Amino acid sequence: MKKTALIAQHLTDVHLGNNWTSVAIADTIRDSNWEEAFAPVPFSPNTIASLLNHIAYWNGIVAQRGRGITPEIAGHNGFAINEASPEHWEALKNGLFRSAEELAEVIRRFDEDKLEALILPGHSSAYKNFQGQVEHAHYHLGQVVMIKKYLRSAG
Repeated sequence: MKKTALIAQHLTDVHLGNNWTSVAIADTIRDSNWEEAFAPVPFSPNTIASLLNHIAYWNGIVAQRGRGITPEIAGHNGFAINEASPEHWEALKNGLFRSAEELAEVIRRFDEDKLEALILPGHSSAYKNFQGQVEHAHYHLGQVVMIKKYLRSAG
C-alpha cells in the first residue's frame, strides 16, 4: 500500500473511527449536544466546538499546502467561534468531516515521490505536514475527551 494511502487512512480513522487508539472524533461527539459543545471549562480557553473548528481549519490549511497553495493563517488560528446554536453545532460537525475527507483526498492524490520534499518553500516536508495533521487531530481529540468528561462529571 502506498504511504499516501496509509496517511490518508490514518486521518480518516481519527475522524471517523477504527484507529489504533479505539477513540475517534465522530464517536466522541456523537452524543454531545450543542450546549455541551460550546460550554466553557475552567481549565482551558477552548470548548469542544472551538477545538473541532480548529482541527477543521488546519485540515483546510494542510489541504491547501498539499495543492501547492500557500495559505494565509488567521490570527485566531481556527479557534474562533462566532455563534453558539444547534444549527452552528451541526454545521461545525459537518464542516469538520468534510474537511477531513478533502484532506484525505489531497493526500491520496499527492505524488508519493515528493513526500520527503518541502511541501512549500520554507515549510517542512509533505510527509511531516500530512502525518503531523493526523497527530494534531489525535492531540486535540484527547482534549475533547477531557472536556467532555469534565462537563459530564461536573453536571
